[in-house]
Amino acid sequence: MKWVILFMTLPLLANSCEKEKSATEKKDPIEIILTSAETKIANNSNNIAFSYLANISKQEALDNKRENVMISPLSLNLAMAMCWNGAHGQTKEQIKNTLGFVGNTDQDVNSFFKKMVETLPKTDPSVKLSIANSIWQHNNFSVLESFLATNKKWFNASVQSLDFRNSNSVNVINNWCSDNTNGMIKKILEDIKPNEVLFLINALYFKAPWTDKFKEENTAMQTFYLRDGGSKNVSTMNQELTCQYSEGTRYRAATLPYGNQAFNMTIILPKEGFLPEDLFSLLEPISSTTNNWRNIINDKRTSKVDLFLPKFKFDYEIEFNDILKKMGITDAFIPKLANFSRISSEQELVISKVLQKTAIEVNEKGSEAAAVTSVGIGVTSMPPKNEFRVNRPFVFVISEKFTGTILFAGKVEVPSY
Repeated sequence: MKWVILFMTLPLLANSCEKEKSATEKKDPIEIILTSAETKIANNSNNIAFSYLANISKQEALDNKRENVMISPLSLNLAMAMCWNGAHGQTKEQIKNTLGFVGNTDQDVNSFFKKMVETLPKTDPSVKLSIANSIWQHNNFSVLESFLATNKKWFNASVQSLDFRNSNSVNVINNWCSDNTNGMIKKILEDIKPNEVLFLINALYFKAPWTDKFKEENTAMQTFYLRDGGSKNVSTMNQELTCQYSEGTRYRAATLPYGNQAFNMTIILPKEGFLPEDLFSLLEPISSTTNNWRNIINDKRTSKVDLFLPKFKFDYEIEFNDILKKMGITDAFIPKLANFSRISSEQELVISKVLQKTAIEVNEKGSEAAAVTSVGIGVTSMPPKNEFRVNRPFVFVISEKFTGTILFAGKVEVPSY
């Protein structure tokens, strides 16, 4: 049995080393304009992000554990979209339906991701954002040229052939990942198994300062209340700012911009009596007309906020196999049912593992984070000032302004720094 493993890497935000520019020096963000078909894909992809988080919370409850969580919906969707380009029949339809591509043509889907790869890095000159894709194949494994050509055209993927039996191949692939993530993801592979024949890798690097940086002298130890009734003193940043601010029956939300405000972090704090998992279910779209996430980001009302936000950094790892199966991608994991004949006409392939590793750091200057996603395939007007004290488990989302694309989303149970 031969295996194909697709990897996707991405570190996200980093501390700015540059001097702050005045508002007059900042260039306006370049608006990303989507077609109606692309808008549909973007909205569906964002909706699914909260479905992922809701499913993770359900599994946490079953396992009787709660921890800091961060996923990268963009990373997962890019990896699965590249995989989808090699799927056929029912396997392709299940991936298409689950990832929100239903009702769209192959060209619609691929043109959307091509636009993301080409335009996201350009919308904010003050943000350093790069996206790289690559395909690595064992030199004895035959991959259809049409599959390679599709991912070259739409994902700008480079293709390299290596002798996977040579142990140095691991170093070559890992070095590419390190180079394309500013050294934040130094290693994806520990080794290459004898039956592994293909790796698809995406690397995304994002470095940005807050538009309004926090003053370090305002940072102090504050009490953070844990879900078990306990508390912990944590390093908490503080500043007064005017920002998008909204409230719902279960939450308060403040949106903090980066750079020239093309990218934002939205902090969603559950109101007393609610927890992050209550927000995940709330943010999942109930219908095409009821979408609380869109309501939050589209609410342009601003308010003066006295913000208290803990500094935090953590790592997280999750295997997505069971979640994707629950959400409708089943055949792709089952030998004889999986159909990846658009990758290879000589081998029967099946997804073996969908794994994502992430890391994030948030401090006074900005944020820095990293994620690695691997998809394995084998044969077979101004109101009064509000105090916004983030002092209990909360949700955060990092997204792009014009398309709403969610790069990262998660929850913080216990901030530590």
